[in-house]
Amino acid sequence: MMELLLDGIVLSDAVALDEWRTSELSCLPPEGAVLSLWVDDLALEPFLRPGDPAWRWRWPGQGGVGTFALRLRATWPDGRAEELRASLRVRPRKLDAERYHALLDDLQRLGRELVFALSGGAEPGAWPIEAGGGPPSPAEDLAGLLGPDLDRFVAAAERIARRPPDRLRPGVSLVDPGQARDLSAIDRARFDPPAPAGEENNPESLAHRLSAIPERRPVASYDSYENRLLKRTLALLVRRIALLQTMPSLPDAARQRAAAADAHLRGLRAAPLFAEVAALSQFGGPTTRLQRDPDYRAVYRMWQQLRRRPLIQWDVATMQIPIQDLHRLYERWCAARVALALLHLPGLRLDSQQIAHQDDPADDLAWGLRLTEGGSLLSLVGPAEERLTLRYQARYAPDGAGLRSRDRHTRVPDLALEIAPVGGPTRVIVLDAKYRLDASGGVPEDALADAYSYLGSIGAADGTRAVTCVALLYPGRGRAEIYPSGVAALPLLPGDDGELSGWIAQAIVGREDIVI
Repeated sequence: MMELLLDGIVLSDAVALDEWRTSELSCLPPEGAVLSLWVDDLALEPFLRPGDPAWRWRWPGQGGVGTFALRLRATWPDGRAEELRASLRVRPRKLDAERYHALLDDLQRLGRELVFALSGGAEPGAWPIEAGGGPPSPAEDLAGLLGPDLDRFVAAAERIARRPPDRLRPGVSLVDPGQARDLSAIDRARFDPPAPAGEENNPESLAHRLSAIPERRPVASYDSYENRLLKRTLALLVRRIALLQTMPSLPDAARQRAAAADAHLRGLRAAPLFAEVAALSQFGGPTTRLQRDPDYRAVYRMWQQLRRRPLIQWDVATMQIPIQDLHRLYERWCAARVALALLHLPGLRLDSQQIAHQDDPADDLAWGLRLTEGGSLLSLVGPAEERLTLRYQARYAPDGAGLRSRDRHTRVPDLALEIAPVGGPTRVIVLDAKYRLDASGGVPEDALADAYSYLGSIGAADGTRAVTCVALLYPGRGRAEIYPSGVAALPLLPGDDGELSGWIAQAIVGREDIVI
């Protein structure tokens, strides 16, 4: 029976390999057999060591993380064959796992600041920060809903649901003819049973068959502005607490508290009261009842708390990037960071944006954020009325209109900032994310080669070069490396923005020999 070994250990479910670590697979072949090994659909090249009958294959460890299918096949000259199937689990390095969660958390922070900046804020930090440190994490932000205010709100909502105050609204009721006080709608009266043939218009027959007369009378209803606000507040809380439960960094105690609150709120929302309460179309401010009634005052306080901290969510395409695609998550985080840096630069005003959106224009408590590949993220106007357009994954094809590739290859930089002055040629600043490091902790040589490729490969229709400078963004620390050629390597990580903003500010001015 064949056995497959990983670095001398029999391969089993308990054995795992760290990403990027080169290892060796080996197997002692049955007598007279030739071995072949596939990882998924990739055939590995075998090698032998002098005096050792075992066949060996080197695993480079650069295929990402996850579970890989292995198929070992032994064949004999007479056509016989035997197969062994196994799986190899590749786990992320501890550093990569930490950075993965740090990037996801920081995307939420950037999301808050982006919404604030895109809606007219001039300083970072959209909402109040609690005393004792920096901005809360997404889990901490949402977990703040689980405090005493929520308990007071739930207790008040339960009391309202048991004895909801009603209001009178105009209505029409069918009343007995003997009790009718308004005969203006007698032409719409109800007659039972149907008239016999030939007596449809007989007054005596009509009088005997008259059963009810419609009459305008006030009708009791629970569909008030205050109850609509309560219904809307319940729906928002259910949505946010459901989101809170999906966060992996939530402590167990908070998760149990969130699950209990979720069940309680959903039960309240299903109360019979809300079956006749319409949706809140627009918040109209506090009414006398919201200010003076203790229960409705608790509802209004919770509504205000939700308004102070709008729900901001990145699209699924961003927040559900798996850890094996960490380079793509880093690329999207860099795009958000560059967009925020541009919004904070003095002298630029926002003209249009395609990052933040509201699915319901009447709902100013929920924002969605997305980074659309191939499109424009921001359009800004500079002091001299020049237009700056930040594009994500823009494609510069050889036969493109306007800016194009200067050779036969389509160029797709991660971020391209196109600057179009009034009456002048458009120039481009390229920023490319590289989730790679060399042995010294800097940018690898092949990444620098990509930067020089961008520097000369994008131009105008007349063939002139349009790219003035290129910045490589990489997950390192330390000082930026800025070269006279127009290429720069800028370390960029959550909590360490480095020299990104300064480099962009000077690149916009048009200097190719940037020194910060």
